[in-house]
Amino acid sequence: DLARFKQSGITGEFFSIYVSGTDYQKGGKMRRAMDLIDATMREIEKHPAQLNFCTTADDIRRAKKQGKVCALMGIEGGYAIENSLYALRNFYRLGIRYMTLTHNVSHDWADAHRGEAKNNGLSPFGKEVVKEMNRLGMLVDISHVSDKVMNDVLDISSAPIIASHSSARGVANHTRNVPDDVLKRIAKNGGVVMINFYPAFLDDVYNKAENDRTERLKPQIQALQEKYKDDKQAFNEAERKLLAENPIDVPSYTRIVDHIDHIKKVAGIDYVGIGSDYDGVPLLPKGMNGMEDLVLVTYEMLRRGYTETEIKKVLGENFLRAFSKAEQVAKINQRKISSEGSLMKMK
Repeated sequence: DLARFKQSGITGEFFSIYVSGTDYQKGGKMRRAMDLIDATMREIEKHPAQLNFCTTADDIRRAKKQGKVCALMGIEGGYAIENSLYALRNFYRLGIRYMTLTHNVSHDWADAHRGEAKNNGLSPFGKEVVKEMNRLGMLVDISHVSDKVMNDVLDISSAPIIASHSSARGVANHTRNVPDDVLKRIAKNGGVVMINFYPAFLDDVYNKAENDRTERLKPQIQALQEKYKDDKQAFNEAERKLLAENPIDVPSYTRIVDHIDHIKKVAGIDYVGIGSDYDGVPLLPKGMNGMEDLVLVTYEMLRRGYTETEIKKVLGENFLRAFSKAEQVAKINQRKISSEGSLMKMK
């Protein structure tokens, strides 16, 4: 809500145009993305005094000066383009400024972190997608993808990449997190790894406890799925109630800064940011209720001796640098294409 948004001090927030890899199997993934873009735009139109629709790094800096909040959009799940570069370009025209290549399911041109290795990383078309995103100025997001896709993207991309909501595998050994060898490559690429706040991605002990609980409660969860098979919202509410009745110990928000520490050590302070995954996760670390508590991360970095310059980098300057660089790469590519077109005409 807008009150907590203001309280958080956040200037720019990416709203996830989330398209599942399992739903809409008979088509409609593109339609789902379009519906979510429209829903986002309608909220921006309803609240012009508080929200700005933003598509560039300069837009974010301008909103900061105006005391407004930037609403940006990124597609989560490359399924949305339905194997079409035409669709990719049109999504860019509608304001999409990053795309997560997969969610949790592998598809025709990219493998997911826990999905089938269908393409040995990126397919030839997947590599074309990355190149076209570079040409447009759309950030390539490697959250949710397999390790092979992470490395394939880094082999290809001429612009900085992001992991929009992933943490460090060197701290928590989860496939959703970024391994150290990739962290080092992202530093050379100029990209940013943005920390996810989900306890299962922050802490191995919690992840094991959560997996054990899921296995223990599997019969009840399956019964709820059958009972609410035609009402997803009712199922989600019932599942949350069941989990609340079977609590497990949740790690503190300080674990977020453990991941920042690790990326600072392995890659450098210039290559880490805040991904959060607000509203994309079922719960947040102990001590955090929502975006209004983001300041706790700042306090913890100060407590650990981070300088004001370092903290500003983590809270947004690193992302703005990568975003700006991606825009510059796109402009260079577009000028090159325009120049080649002029030469062809002269010939």
